[in-house]
Amino acid sequence: MEPFAITKSDDATQLGLVASMDLRTAEPLLHSFHEIMATGGKVVIDASPVERLSTPCVQILLSAAQHMEQHGIPFVVKAPSDAFVSAFDDLGLFSFLMKWPVQT
Repeated sequence: MEPFAITKSDDATQLGLVASMDLRTAEPLLHSFHEIMATGGKVVIDASPVERLSTPCVQILLSAAQHMEQHGIPFVVKAPSDAFVSAFDDLGLFSFLMKWPVQT
């Protein structure tokens, strides 16, 4: 089962995260990023529904962001939830998150 909604528009591809971003969602998250980055164009990561974000998912998000930055793929984090932000902060990675473009 693919837990992530991927919606495409003329100007962007949106990846909708889910409430519980635990170890079970890590591999599907990685595959979702591979899929949307292969299509090109702007990537919007909708982080508004996130209630729990595990370390493996944070690692995948960091890796995907680094890849997009290195390859000139524009991306934005849309409406990050408090839990999303707290997970980065708890791991000492808040400064990385703060470098990413955010859409409220």
